[in-house]
Amino acid sequence: MVGSSLLLTRRIFLKFSFAGLLGQINRWSYGDKSGPTHWAELSTDYHTCGDGQRQSPVDLDITQARVAAVSFDYHPIAIDLLNNGRTLQQTGDDSCILTLDNKIYQLLQFHIHTPSEHTHGGLHYPMELHLVHRHPTTGALAVVGVWLTPGKEQSELTTLSKHLPQQPGEQIANSTSINPENLLPTNHSLVRYSGSLTTPPCSEGVTWLVLTTPLEASAQQLATFHDLLGDNARPLQRMGG
Repeated sequence: MVGSSLLLTRRIFLKFSFAGLLGQINRWSYGDKSGPTHWAELSTDYHTCGDGQRQSPVDLDITQARVAAVSFDYHPIAIDLLNNGRTLQQTGDDSCILTLDNKIYQLLQFHIHTPSEHTHGGLHYPMELHLVHRHPTTGALAVVGVWLTPGKEQSELTTLSKHLPQQPGEQIANSTSINPENLLPTNHSLVRYSGSLTTPPCSEGVTWLVLTTPLEASAQQLATFHDLLGDNARPLQRMGG
């Protein structure tokens, strides 16, 4: 009974508290009047979207990619997908671990952008996955970005596509499992930089780890997610300002 109560409390926290951190509870959108060019005007809490100095996403120089001191310890987790009207968000699990600079970060959630937010040489990929991790003590965020490109069918996306909440506010949770590790390319070369959340309140100090080897997904899979989400990518920001 205690375990069930703790699980419910954690889900409520992730759905509401962290959703608030990522700007999921206010009136911003990707449209015209409340879209990215107006985010800073919508709330004083969003001022960093306009006056921030290290905003994301950015165009990346993938010639600077390297294999960093980062490791992933992921395992299968149960489906818990939320359609918040702006993206599809899968609840993470504290035991799914990213180790970076000898520090442990726990997987809070991952979500989807179509098309990609980060680019290289101005090139957008059809889709980008963001795996959001938080340090359990400091609260510091580390986000892993994964580009998706047309190719062979991707098994975890096949599983996800069978459980997609179609309407904003709809959430689907069941015992079907997916493994976030399978959503990473085998090559972990990456570009690391200090940036921000790509959604309001656009908070800075986020460590970005963008893997430069795209993950393949079928054209049909990519189309399925884009049809559901539409264009939900923030425009590129100036690197370092």
